[in-house]
Amino acid sequence: MKFKKLESAQLDCTKTVMRPFGCMELWAGNEKAHRSLDLAGLESDVIALPSGGDKGGDLSAVFSCSDNIARVILADCVGHGYSASAVARHVHHLLHKFQDIRDTANLLAALNDAFTLSNENSSGPLRLTTVVTGTFDGTTGEFNFAYAAHPRMLLWRDREKRFLELGEGLEGFPLGFITGETYNQQSVRLNHGDMILAFSDGATEVRSPSGDELTSKGFMELAEKTLRGLTPPHLLHDFSEALLQGVHGYRGAQGELDDDITLLTLRRVA
Repeated sequence: MKFKKLESAQLDCTKTVMRPFGCMELWAGNEKAHRSLDLAGLESDVIALPSGGDKGGDLSAVFSCSDNIARVILADCVGHGYSASAVARHVHHLLHKFQDIRDTANLLAALNDAFTLSNENSSGPLRLTTVVTGTFDGTTGEFNFAYAAHPRMLLWRDREKRFLELGEGLEGFPLGFITGETYNQQSVRLNHGDMILAFSDGATEVRSPSGDELTSKGFMELAEKTLRGLTPPHLLHDFSEALLQGVHGYRGAQGELDDDITLLTLRRVA
């Protein structure tokens, strides 16, 4: 968190004034969609395909914040269909309540406490939600991120032409498990052309006709193969479409998806 120090010779002390921080939602949803948005120094693209209906338990949200900062969130509520959709709407409501918390890990902690308490006051079964959230500083190029038991994001280093997993050791508990959970965060500097790929576990747990799970490693290999197969300079929209088609290709002709799939991609631009 940034602070501005004001010195006073008369009082012989240093005062610390916290700069105001605020976010405005640009788009959020848990329905079938494919949306592209320009952010502070970033291109973004979200493609979502719910299972068993027009809406599901995957919630993605994109915010524009103070100080040239962009925030993205991807939440995956347990289950799919109507019940998971209702949980996603509740998480969306809580996001608006805490959207002006600047620190990424503290945002997750606030969401978790409120979500867990609402679980305790509910007569229904325990609801759990995994979350990944990140903030990008368009001035410095720093991407700060934290997880609540969500699959680890992938980082595409454009200079090296390969994907890497982000955030080893940051798993944490999902929202709704226990109050008082604290979350850790990490940061990485994005160079021009570098990409962040966040996804729900529906993309990695998909199974082939013979029953083999794609897995996180298989999904990363598929994403790398997909990206290398596109003619540069490619649009994020085209990458998302091609990657989702690749996931479908792995499944084969098996009818309805077993789980919601959401892909959220960011790329730093000049």
